[in-house]
Amino acid sequence: MTIANFSLAANSGPLIDVLAGDGTIVTADSHQAAFLGYSPDDLVGARWDLVYSLDAREQLAALFAAPPARRASVVPLGLRTSSGDIVPTTAIFDWTEVAGEVCLRLFKWPAGSALDDVAALAEANEILAGIVAASADAGWCMEWADPVDLSAPQHEVVRQVFENGPRWRFCNDAMARLYRTPADVDFNARPVSEIFPRTPENEAFVRSLIEANFDVNGKPSRDLRYDGVFIDVENDVRGHIVGNRLYRMWGTVRDVSKHIRRETMLKGEIESLQSVLMALPDPVVVVTPEGDLVYANIAAEALFDGQAEVLALRGFAALVEFDRSLDAVVADVQASPAATSRSPFSAQVVRPDGRMWVEVTASYFELRGSPSLVLCLRPARHGDERRGQRLQAGGRR
Repeated sequence: MTIANFSLAANSGPLIDVLAGDGTIVTADSHQAAFLGYSPDDLVGARWDLVYSLDAREQLAALFAAPPARRASVVPLGLRTSSGDIVPTTAIFDWTEVAGEVCLRLFKWPAGSALDDVAALAEANEILAGIVAASADAGWCMEWADPVDLSAPQHEVVRQVFENGPRWRFCNDAMARLYRTPADVDFNARPVSEIFPRTPENEAFVRSLIEANFDVNGKPSRDLRYDGVFIDVENDVRGHIVGNRLYRMWGTVRDVSKHIRRETMLKGEIESLQSVLMALPDPVVVVTPEGDLVYANIAAEALFDGQAEVLALRGFAALVEFDRSLDAVVADVQASPAATSRSPFSAQVVRPDGRMWVEVTASYFELRGSPSLVLCLRPARHGDERRGQRLQAGGRR
């Protein structure tokens, strides 16, 4: 290729051709033909490899295999001249139809033009889009036909978020799977309101975004799947704000419905267990080896004549007197295969109206990873001190 030809191409507009998916050139303008050293007739019907490098052909084949949205895009392509030279170009392409067949129309300029920067940005955008599209996390970006005015009162900002023409700018396949989008439906083309309707929960979600300047992690919301089921989700959200105008926001979303169901179930089980413990006729307390009172049921509150919160402030050592240390009780319990004291032992409960002998059974367990004792403090019948003393002596054997 001569310097004159290169200058001609650089200064006389784009090199244009139309390609078919079967690997042939449908049309080529005279400018491109002359630049490459051919006549237009030489190019029409020719294979791509006549004028495109191997890398360029692989890019073109990939475009036909998975066509992007039908809008103009920018790619770098190598052109082959009749003398075999490879000329790097920057191409803008779009899709067109020729005789009912979808074809690729390319407008190319030799590398070194101002379009190179656009090509570099387009490549970076393609890489980032590919990363987001391939992510297992549901990713999304929402924008508005009319930017949201953040200087308005909060209730007005909330209204604008839902009513200023929100639309999806980009959502990946994981997003479509999360919301059970039908296979023949383009998620990005659907109205935002279909999964993010204006509900009291979602209005509260938007208010929390406003208060956090649209920069949050793990924020809950309640969304509607395409199968009609509401799901509880957590959102990481960022906003693009310029001059008090919200243009778009984006983030990732995680379905936490099963975790919330599990949490609700566990809370119910805990409440049921607490009800059972509180209703036990025998006084039951939970203490740490250091003597901190962690729990006392209703019967224990009656035994000590005080509420659990007040008893906890006094400390277990001020409430019960053993003939041994708590460490010794822990050692005795741990030595038992059932993690239960081998035999009851006696102790004295300190009450506002005096002392009372009790028969103690102890069990060992770990509470949130910390060793703890469950003590059942059963009053000795009739407060018989001699029986208490006998039990105490039996516990020492």
